[in-house]
Amino acid sequence: MSQYSSFMRKHGNLRKAWQTIKNNGRRSSSPYVRDDIDAFASVEQANIRSLSAKLQHGSFKFSPAKGVALEKPNKPGSIRPIVIPRAADRVVQRCILDALLTNPAIRAKAFQPLSFGGVPKQERNERAGVPAAIEALLRLISEGGTHVIVGDIASFFTRIKKSEAVDNLAALIPNDPGFLDLFKDAIAVDIANHETIWRHKAFFPYGDLGVGQGVCLSPFLGNLVLADFDAAMNMGDCACIRYVDDILIIGPSGRAVSAQYRKAVRLLGVKGMEFAADKTDHVPRPIDQTFSYLGIEFSKGRMRPDARSRTSIVDRAKEVAGRSLIEIRSAKAAEFFNLDYSVPKTMSKISGMSRGWANHYKFCNDVETIRNVDRSIARVFTDYSQQAMRIADGHFEKNNVDLGSALLGYVGSKGVAFTPLPMFRADLGSGDRSTPLDPTGQ
Repeated sequence: MSQYSSFMRKHGNLRKAWQTIKNNGRRSSSPYVRDDIDAFASVEQANIRSLSAKLQHGSFKFSPAKGVALEKPNKPGSIRPIVIPRAADRVVQRCILDALLTNPAIRAKAFQPLSFGGVPKQERNERAGVPAAIEALLRLISEGGTHVIVGDIASFFTRIKKSEAVDNLAALIPNDPGFLDLFKDAIAVDIANHETIWRHKAFFPYGDLGVGQGVCLSPFLGNLVLADFDAAMNMGDCACIRYVDDILIIGPSGRAVSAQYRKAVRLLGVKGMEFAADKTDHVPRPIDQTFSYLGIEFSKGRMRPDARSRTSIVDRAKEVAGRSLIEIRSAKAAEFFNLDYSVPKTMSKISGMSRGWANHYKFCNDVETIRNVDRSIARVFTDYSQQAMRIADGHFEKNNVDLGSALLGYVGSKGVAFTPLPMFRADLGSGDRSTPLDPTGQ
């Protein structure tokens, strides 16, 4: 038995994969994902044992996934096709990824030195993801980079050829056909709800072309397919940083960067890919001019969240507050009010959003800009709390304590299933008391 097939069958490895899926899933904004995670968690030990047994006997089958067509903000008609596998499938997919990453040769192939998307941390204090990419950019600037071109690969996940990724992987693990078959099944895209997304079916992967955006293996597949691109783009006097589909080319002159950009266009064309015209500079700019990469704005020696990110987080806070106020204003009775929109939960959500946003940009040196955004969110927070409290106070003034308390997050006896014990009739004197009194008093 190969190391990969053996890895997949071990309860400990499946449990580790499940913990990753559970932690990520419970932070998801999708109720569908959270409910699916909770359902798996309710009998997680039995589910893990079942997955292990099915993998051992070769009987595990992936279920069709849910397709979600998300409209991109400020781009009517432009869709981001999200594929959401069932929890059990996500556990197996994650375990497959963990198994593959035990092989140093696979890690070296998939994680080129200047490719940062989907790269796991190796050490607790090591930078990964966006901070690691930005750190690399700063190093390249300090080493003499003077000009940059920033670009985006158009519809990246739907352009990845699964067969090419499988061929690259097969060359690294030639003696495990069973595991490769499982890998092929894991990256296949079978949508369960075709009837609800038929208007947008052209955006979703089909056949050999395209992988599921939202599947943990997809960034890894992209890295496999673009490994030779990454290597070729980092030869010579220019460097190319790639974070999934976001690319930055940096070099010692505008002419050198332009030549390297033309090389990138040619290499991507071989893969059936291209730069997105509306998200790519096409011409180099000096680094002393303002530019943005991975949501970070570089300007006159300062790094800050770009304008889009700064505006977006404040708008999201307003949206959360506004939705809660709509629910609070329309509430008629405590038993029908959704406590997810209560004042404390909403305030906690807004505060958590701000903290999470600031934490994402904690490596930036323009701290005052981040604090100014935080102050804007704080104003949303306080305005919301004042409006919500006035509404709750209005219910208290009308003696509607139950509803007013519910708006403030009070649960109390709500949801308690009362099961009163039967009383015996007191009017029967000291004789026969065997006739129970109905709990309603009848």
